Amino acid sequence: MKSRNLFLTFIATSFLSTGVMANTDKDALPLSAQPVPLTTAVSPEFYEFSKNFPAANVEALQKNLPKTESEWRAFVDARDTPAIERAESLAKTLGVTIEKDSIGGVDVYWVTPKAITPELKDKLYVAVQGGAYMLNSGLASTSEASIIASKMQIPALAIDYTKSIDAPAPASRNDIVKVWNALLKTRSADSMVMGGTSAGGALTLAVTQELNKQALPVPSALYVGTPGVDMTMTGDSRYVNEGLDHILGSWRGMSSALVNVYVGELELTDPIVSPINGSFENFPPTYLITGTRDLLLSDTVRVHRELKRAGVDAELNVYEGQSHADYAVAFGTPESEEHYQALSNFFYGNLVK
Repeated sequence: MKSRNLFLTFIATSFLSTGVMANTDKDALPLSAQPVPLTTAVSPEFYEFSKNFPAANVEALQKNLPKTESEWRAFVDARDTPAIERAESLAKTLGVTIEKDSIGGVDVYWVTPKAITPELKDKLYVAVQGGAYMLNSGLASTSEASIIASKMQIPALAIDYTKSIDAPAPASRNDIVKVWNALLKTRSADSMVMGGTSAGGALTLAVTQELNKQALPVPSALYVGTPGVDMTMTGDSRYVNEGLDHILGSWRGMSSALVNVYVGELELTDPIVSPINGSFENFPPTYLITGTRDLLLSDTVRVHRELKRAGVDAELNVYEGQSHADYAVAFGTPESEEHYQALSNFFYGNLVK
């Protein structure tokens, strides 16, 4: 037996020896310079979307970054104005109505679809819109809430939490907790689900960790779309997908600058801003989604693994060729339709028992 094991070790070493000898740095591996074509293993619609969406310019993302408050506000205004227009157009297209309100001192928007599934009339989707913690204020906070409310035929509530340009973490998390506590006065936790994309997904995790810390009831299920759960430069996809992700482009430069505003005086590793370092015990069932070109693929995979280790019912969905949040950006493609239908089924199964 010993000689057989030695033989197998020799064979394995022989196969691997060329690669091992080619790289002497034990802490880092060089990436191939081979061009990566658009994947054809996707729907024709998504292929056309990808072909018409320019690749990120990694170098440009590291230049002319906002530094002063006025520069950051100009950055936000230039993006939020068209985002609000898109949200209004999307709501009209989907036939949802939007009504502004205030809960717990936080601005919110009730999003109501044309038709509501009878079993869901007393249920609620609590939406946490993404936007790098700084973008998508006002009506722009309703975009994905409109999609999910319409697709699932469920009432939704979009939380317009404090953005990082006005106050760093944990202000945004605390706003969502305030709204949740107020909702619990008139609704049961198991009648509500919560989630969002990107910063919305990460905040959903941070909020749930805080609810558990305070021994408060948590939602019946979570939606965590391509979350940034580690504010440090950690995870394979931060390197491998740099330049491939046509949404984020790179963690270096603009993404890191946005993160620094959000983190404020906290450490980058603090679980408040890096929920991967927090506890995932007592989490409800969680639906996760990412793509093979997503800069935050590793973040999503790492969260899924932590949830599984904690014994949580966690469903990981990885789509070929998708960059960060492409399922939302390429809304209407078969891949997007498949995702939102799967998410609706997941939520329904946890709300109606």
